[in-house]
Amino acid sequence: MYHYIRKFDSSLPNFRFLDVENFKKQLDFFQEQFGFLTKDEFLNALAKKKLGSAKGKVLLTFDDAMSCHYDYVYKILSKRDLWGIFYVPTQPYQKGKVLDVHRIHLLCGAYSGNELLSTLNVFLNEEMIPDEKREEFRKKTYTRQSNYEGISEFKRILNYFVSYDYREQLIDSVALELNYVFQTAKFYIPVDKLNQMQLKGNIIGSHTVSHPVMSKLSKIEQNEEIEHSFSFLGSNLKLDLKTYCHPYGGFHSFNEETIRALSEKGVAFSFNVESRDICDEDLTSSIQFLPRYDCNEFPFGKAS
Repeated sequence: MYHYIRKFDSSLPNFRFLDVENFKKQLDFFQEQFGFLTKDEFLNALAKKKLGSAKGKVLLTFDDAMSCHYDYVYKILSKRDLWGIFYVPTQPYQKGKVLDVHRIHLLCGAYSGNELLSTLNVFLNEEMIPDEKREEFRKKTYTRQSNYEGISEFKRILNYFVSYDYREQLIDSVALELNYVFQTAKFYIPVDKLNQMQLKGNIIGSHTVSHPVMSKLSKIEQNEEIEHSFSFLGSNLKLDLKTYCHPYGGFHSFNEETIRALSEKGVAFSFNVESRDICDEDLTSSIQFLPRYDCNEFPFGKAS
């Protein structure tokens, strides 16, 4: 699993990302140690519910459809005759605004954690944070990230504790107070480029509409996030199969309603975040929450 793969930007001195050169080195490592799964091997394993020749090989997935996935990743993979699965949140294409989750990342890249926390606390009140005492959100989030002081708590408050009724306005208020302007243009891969990537053998999947923690939503809201995302993708791309990955990931981030909705809507497979290899049993019993590793668990995968 990958997110930001890019080069250093002096306007975001604290931004966490995987440097392009380290991404190339990690691909070399994977090739030498494991080998890469071909698309046919993967699809055959899904169809037969058995890994076969796919066992032990690497499958690459990329979340959030950020422009760096086209500018760098797609071009690097193409040169190496590799492919990947790219998961797309659809709201930015419909509203023309950077998602809250990414606006939080940008703020964390531009300012210190302590400055962000102190600014946020000016606008925060108890009514806005109904999930503050949910133990799974406090204990199971950002455990594999190495963040600057205050950053994990700032992200945890806005991504997990705060009600979605208030999150957007809180981020707007923090950004306004710090005089930060979000550059929406060119943040995500344009639809025509997604089509190009798909035509070259990559798979495009759903990452919901707005990238919420699905376990915080009602059944109706979860269904809408899944259904509307696939509706947009299906209207703009030729989807040979439906695939999905859980925003944020981890078993705390979704629930039985999520799994039921994915199955009912004909989703072929979905990815979670769980540090282990896929086994044969997963292809039947865990098809809507397949495990995958974070790239930072392997050599050359640590964030810069």
